[in-house]
Parts: sequence; structure tokens; C-alpha cells
Amino acid sequence: MSFYPLAIAALLTASSLAASTQATAETDESERPAIILDGGEGEAIAFPLHSTHRLAFASSNEAGMSFFEIRVPARSAAAPPHRHSHEDEFFYVRQGRVTFLADGKRKTIDAGGFVLLPRDGWHAVWNAGDEEATLLVGTSAGQFDDFFDAVAMDVANAGELPPPEMGEIVARLASERGVSIDMNRVPDDARALYGLPSVESD
Repeated sequence: MSFYPLAIAALLTASSLAASTQATAETDESERPAIILDGGEGEAIAFPLHSTHRLAFASSNEAGMSFFEIRVPARSAAAPPHRHSHEDEFFYVRQGRVTFLADGKRKTIDAGGFVLLPRDGWHAVWNAGDEEATLLVGTSAGQFDDFFDAVAMDVANAGELPPPEMGEIVARLASERGVSIDMNRVPDDARALYGLPSVESD
């Protein structure tokens, strides 16, 4: 008899033995329901700086992970230089090309690229290309879960705002969640993407 049938038989036997030793009845149901979403099925958040959809709240899983999908228009910023004191962050590039700045270095990555950003490390991301980029964003358990919602609510309540005042809202709500922002860390060649004057004009 070949290896695979023997291995499968062993697994079935082990599963049966494990099931028979359970002291209490169990079901296939988890305390938290599974989340299975197709593209575009997330909850839209009216975040003013880029299209944002929530895929999962931190409360949806034991690890406390939050998941979002963001779409970054061509030739625009996705996130200013910042660092999180309470959570780690990761990005997966689903579509397009974006540039990450982390640990004082930059790297431009295409669809399929992955970035892990441990807490307390400065980082930024922008799209300098000619096509929209779509990113999957995840944060570990911390205080960032409601950030996009909070910004959307404050901006909506304030009405029409010029960019500087909108930036003040973002900075204040970020600070309340242990996120520091430092626009002085924007590289010279990316300043225009963030709406900043060139160095020569300062």
C-alpha cells in the first residue's frame, strides 16, 4: 500500500479518537462568524483623503486585527510620515504600484508586494504613478480601529474645509490614538503629492 492512503487512514483514526475524548458537545460554529467578502463588498467609510472600505473590525477576531481596503489615486499621497505606538501595520498591494518609506529607505512595489511595519517605526506611502493603486491594510490590536470613521465624522460635521484644517483634524485624531505625524519627513521629490510647496519655495 502506498504512503498516502496510509497517511489518510491515520489522520481519520486520530480525528475519531480526538472527537471521542471530548468531554462536552461541540458544534462547527465559532463565537465570531466568518467574514467572506468579494471585491467591493466592504463597508464604505467617507474618509476624505482616499477611498476607504472596512473589511473587518478588530472585534471580529480574537487577535484584534482591523482590515481595510484603500484606493490611492494616481499621483497622490496615501499616508503621511507617521508612526504607531500601539499597533503594528501591514500592507498588501492588490493593484497598481506604490512607494513606501520606512527605516529611512524607500522602495516602490507592484501588485503582489507586501510590507510589514512594526510599531514605533516611521513610515509613509504614496502613489507617484499614473494609475490608481489598491491596498489591503491591516493593523494589530491597538487603538486604530475607528480612526478612519472618526476622521470622516469630524470632517462631515465641520462642513467644507480647506486642506490645512482637514489636516489638523487628521493630526488631532491620530494623536489621540497614539499615532505621531511629521510632515518634515516627506522627501523633497514627494512634497507635491502631499500638497506641500517645493523646498525652493519655502
